[in-house]
Amino acid sequence: MKNLLMKWVVGVLMLIATTASNAATGFDEVGYIYADDSLPSDSVFSHSLDAGVYELALLDYQFPAAFLPGTFGIEVFKGATLISTFYGSGTFVLPQLTAGSYLFSVFGNADNGVGVGSFGFTVSLVPEADTWALLIVGIGLLVAYTSRRKSPLIADNV
Repeated sequence: MKNLLMKWVVGVLMLIATTASNAATGFDEVGYIYADDSLPSDSVFSHSLDAGVYELALLDYQFPAAFLPGTFGIEVFKGATLISTFYGSGTFVLPQLTAGSYLFSVFGNADNGVGVGSFGFTVSLVPEADTWALLIVGIGLLVAYTSRRKSPLIADNV
């Protein structure tokens, strides 16, 4: 029984690792914006992305203080073309993107009494439906394999 449980656990871990590696296309960024325009802010990022649907998670770290309400957000450009603008902390789905270089520009009013605001954002590829289907079928096969009945041994009948 212990050996069977170990095989099942290893199989599940392999399925999860495969799914995670398929969805590993993406990046994380952190930065800051000063209220004083003469100071350099770290708020514009350029990345090359493959074609697909991406999820963008944006967070105001509120350290040392939050951005002024209603002023925090991010703009996504491809070349000079604005693709999307999102406001506030949250998770957003980008429209279907083509392969290419994209510019992510975070904005916010950091005139919050401290004069600086910090943020972070993550962009990750949304797994396609066939990836989820493969994961579900694989787990189903593992469950079916582990729950099937074994024929009794001859020694058990004596």
